[in-house]
Amino acid sequence: MVAHDNTVMNATITNATPSADGESTLPESTPIGTDPQRDVMSDVVPDVTPEEVPGTTIASTPATATVPAEEMKPSQSVTYRPMRWNDLDDIVREFDRTWGQCSAAAGTPVSMQISRHFVLHYLEPTTRAIVAELDGRFMGVTLSRVAGEPLAFPQAKQELAAINGELNRSTLGAKTLSETEQWHEMELRMEREIDINDVARGEIELFLVAKSARGHGVGGSLWRQAMDYFANCQVARFYLHTDSSCDVSFYDHKGLNCIAARYAADHPEDGADMDDIFIYAGTPESTR
Repeated sequence: MVAHDNTVMNATITNATPSADGESTLPESTPIGTDPQRDVMSDVVPDVTPEEVPGTTIASTPATATVPAEEMKPSQSVTYRPMRWNDLDDIVREFDRTWGQCSAAAGTPVSMQISRHFVLHYLEPTTRAIVAELDGRFMGVTLSRVAGEPLAFPQAKQELAAINGELNRSTLGAKTLSETEQWHEMELRMEREIDINDVARGEIELFLVAKSARGHGVGGSLWRQAMDYFANCQVARFYLHTDSSCDVSFYDHKGLNCIAARYAADHPEDGADMDDIFIYAGTPESTR
């Protein structure tokens, strides 16, 4: 999904990988701020040759209408700004639209609840969150973490506990939450086995691009800005989680290395529908 982690029931969700999105080459004059956490950035969407990005992080139709991809003209301006707390609902809806069908709770109110859990799970450790929008419509988001930097949304921890409480009030919600938390723990075990947090200060927690924005350079711009953030924080190495439901060749193309893998064929106890899961790592300078 982009790339951190996550599978609900027997389906895998990647948090660091956006939904298939094209990458564009921005003109040298494009005003991308050196500190995107403080600056509001915009660029004119250029004509691009789409570079498909791996599968990505979950979402139901946003309350505000989205712009069909074919209606996004090169003259329209996509803006990039720090996430606000009131963006949360848009992100959850897009997350549920993207990955909600992966859960046994698909089509039920629990699906939106578990999608909210996922987004808050990624948001809790986030130190930098950037939203892409077009005329006020949500187009995508990256949630990034740098160890030692202040949390972007300290209130996310309390909100996560609240949604977990709601999930535990129903049989389906409690079952889905239990399986989701087992997935989180599996990812943490993979991190501990390779001591990745001892050598990598940065992590892409969530990389999500709205379907209506794919193929128009939004994913590529969000990715580059995340790399700029890591570089500005002097992060020498970062990582992300992804899985075989995503186009992991995107990360190979970006110069990341697969440093850990858990193959479903070796773990039948995970269920027949489980995907292979991976940790990719790289350096900001070589992956833009």
